Order: sequence, then structure tokens, then C-alpha cells
Amino acid sequence: MGLAWHYLLIFFGVAIEGPGVTLTAAALAGAGYLDPLVVFLCAAFGNLASDVNWYCLGYFGHFEGLLQRLPFFAPLTPQIEQIKEKVAQNAPRMLLIAKLALGVASIPTLVAAGMVHVRWQRFLWLQVLGEVIWSGTLVLVGVFLGQYVSQLEKDLRIAGLIGGVLFVLLLIWAVRYYFKPTTQATPDQAEH
Repeated sequence: MGLAWHYLLIFFGVAIEGPGVTLTAAALAGAGYLDPLVVFLCAAFGNLASDVNWYCLGYFGHFEGLLQRLPFFAPLTPQIEQIKEKVAQNAPRMLLIAKLALGVASIPTLVAAGMVHVRWQRFLWLQVLGEVIWSGTLVLVGVFLGQYVSQLEKDLRIAGLIGGVLFVLLLIWAVRYYFKPTTQATPDQAEH
């Protein structure tokens, strides 16, 4: 149970933000701090939960209420209206493109899918498929990045150790060079 709260944070973080949290958690998994499979599952379910919420806002007609409470979502309205017909005609393609296009038009497409009442079974199946591809790719990239950072950390420790040894040797040389005893002429030698 020690790390369970970490995974819960990943789930909620991904539901709110998405790719940044997924990559960070996956990098931690690559460095050996988290389990990559559990990170993938948390990321996939977090994204899926967020997608279902946006779909439900459109499906049950609550998007307008959201706009009244949170007016900064108002710029999405023209995009939603513009793609509703496209989603109604070709939901599978539109939903997969929105999922895999780095989040571009993702929210408007999800809300539009709800507004045109794309069957929830179809919607859910497409989102799961897209999520396996999207989150799986992000987790793989993050894990490899984490392994690289972990290796880089080891390399930096070695470089730091070598640099430290060289610095100490340089310091010893400098001290010996600048403070070595010099033979000065005594007053008797100077007169002759």
C-alpha cells in the first residue's frame, strides 16, 4: 500500500492534464521508482475517465451549463458546432484522429460526439483502442527516457568523481607550485 497513493495521483493528474503527467510517471518507472504496467493502466484509465466526462457533458446537454460556470471554455463552442456534422457522419475516424493528434480538437470532438449521440458502446470501444495506442506510446517513450536519465545519472556520478579527483590533484599541484620554498639571497650574499 506504500506506493498506492502515487498511482492514484497519476490517475487524477492524467485525467486533468494528460501527456505531461504520463511522461513524467513513465520516466519514473523507467528509472525504477514505479511499475510501468501500473503507470500505463493509471494513465489509460485517467485519460478514459476524462474523455467519458467530456462525452457525457455533450450527451446529457450539460456543456452549456459548464460554459455558464466556466466561461473560459467558450472558445470551444464554435469548434464543437463546426465538427458536429463530421462526427455524426464518421465518428470512428474523427474520434481516433482526435485521440491520436496530440490533443488537438480532442475536447470539442468528444463533446460533439456526445451531442450527436454517438452510441456509448461505440464511443467507449474507440476510446479504449485510441487510449491503448496513445498511452502505450507515451509510457514507452517515458520509460526509455527514464532509463536514459537513470544511466545519465550514473554517468554524471562517474564524471563528478573523475572531475573531483582532477580538481584535488590540480589543487595540490597549485599549492605546491605557489608555496614551494624559494631560495632567497641572504644579506651577506647580497653584499658580495
